Amino acid sequence: MRRFSGFLQVLAVLSLGPVLAACGGSSSAPVTGEAETKAAPVRVATAGPADFLSEIAVVGRVEPDTAYVLAFKTGGVVRSLGVEEGDVVKKGDILAELDPRDVDAQLRQAQEAADKAARELARIRQLHTKGFASDAALQDAEAQAKATRASAQAARSNRGYASIVAPSDGVVLKRHIEANGVVAAGAPVLTLSDMTESFVLSVGLADRDALRVAPGDPAEVSFDAFPGQAFAASVSEIGADADPRTGTFQVELRIAAAAATLKSGLVGRASIRPARQVAANVAVPVDALLEGHGNEAFVFVVDPQTGIARRTRISVGRMSGGLVAVVAGLEAGQQVVIDGAGYLNDGERVAIATASAAERGQ
Repeated sequence: MRRFSGFLQVLAVLSLGPVLAACGGSSSAPVTGEAETKAAPVRVATAGPADFLSEIAVVGRVEPDTAYVLAFKTGGVVRSLGVEEGDVVKKGDILAELDPRDVDAQLRQAQEAADKAARELARIRQLHTKGFASDAALQDAEAQAKATRASAQAARSNRGYASIVAPSDGVVLKRHIEANGVVAAGAPVLTLSDMTESFVLSVGLADRDALRVAPGDPAEVSFDAFPGQAFAASVSEIGADADPRTGTFQVELRIAAAAATLKSGLVGRASIRPARQVAANVAVPVDALLEGHGNEAFVFVVDPQTGIARRTRISVGRMSGGLVAVVAGLEAGQQVVIDGAGYLNDGERVAIATASAAERGQ
């Protein structure tokens, strides 16, 4: 038993020997302390003014500032239509005529009814004088005679409107019907523009933009047909009701006189600068957004003093040219991570690798 106990003591001493040697050796080695955490390299951009919110970009179609939609006051068959689209006309020129036979027939019918009512009124008056017709019968006869006379007068007036006369010097923009076609009363026959050479760009604005613009707001219009040229314009009319098909409000931009000759139907791009500006917002590159949902997203905001990146919730608005407007959650001048954010944790130290101005193209 004593031999076995002594054997265990020797074995314990032999086992602890390397451990004690290691402990003794460590006392002579230099102390390094905790390893420093390496900062994650990232690229950042600085939140700056959302300049694109101060302008409204829109596409529209050129139309003459003053145009007339010409029609017949009465229906019938179009006997002649002597102009083509693009023709120049003078004031007083006869542009279209109805077949007079139908109009004359209506006039004869109305006149005959008026003559018959007049004869009936004369007869009733004679009977009323002799006491054989009541006052009510006389009144009915007088009313009938007045009504038929008015109808005959309207038919004679319509006979004068059986032709369309140019109300002013102008250019035929569109023919809505062809000769020998049947046209209803008031249906468009021709669209005529005057010779003022004044044009407008007709555009449709969303409700949020329509509420910002006002008559007189400046705009700039460009056309693919005139590369490198910009035409000054201003808001001249704002629709009071939205188009039920598109939900947009019709706005007209009067284009200032220019050397180039515009044509009705040209498609142009306009940039409107409303005098009524929206509340100041900031913008950041779209690359800075993380986990966007609806109008909310997350970004990493870097503290320039400590180099710590904080995960921050923001509310975003419109996007334009790779930038997104930040409605809430961020202030101008703050730095956001645009490269490397997907690998960061909240509160992690970062090392900025690229200047923000270069990233934002400033």
